Amino acid sequence: MMNRSVLIVDDDPTIRKVLEDYLKALGFETYHATDGYTGWDLFQKHRPALVITDIFMPGITGVELLEKIKADEKPAPVVMISGVQLSEVEIQMQRERADGFLDKPYMFWQLKDVLAKLLPETEAK
Repeated sequence: MMNRSVLIVDDDPTIRKVLEDYLKALGFETYHATDGYTGWDLFQKHRPALVITDIFMPGITGVELLEKIKADEKPAPVVMISGVQLSEVEIQMQRERADGFLDKPYMFWQLKDVLAKLLPETEAK
């Protein structure tokens, strides 16, 4: 059976809820964490098909979480999201390391495009 789960890691409860509702409507199972430490634990426990993480969070940042996931024996695609204005150099660095990158506020069609690119077998509705 195909893995249709997504881990959402963001310290903003509104962002988590909106993402969770949208992904559930597309047929995904979701897990969520408020910080990178919990996100890492949930990643190891549930092995989601995709991780969506904020960059700037207390504790482990999204970048540190990305590096841990990519170094894992069973890595998953990681999409970084950020509401903070980043320099072009910072954005390029994130794009090279992450599988996807979305600036907040993003539109659902942008998220859907990223899902279709990274999980083509899901055929997002």
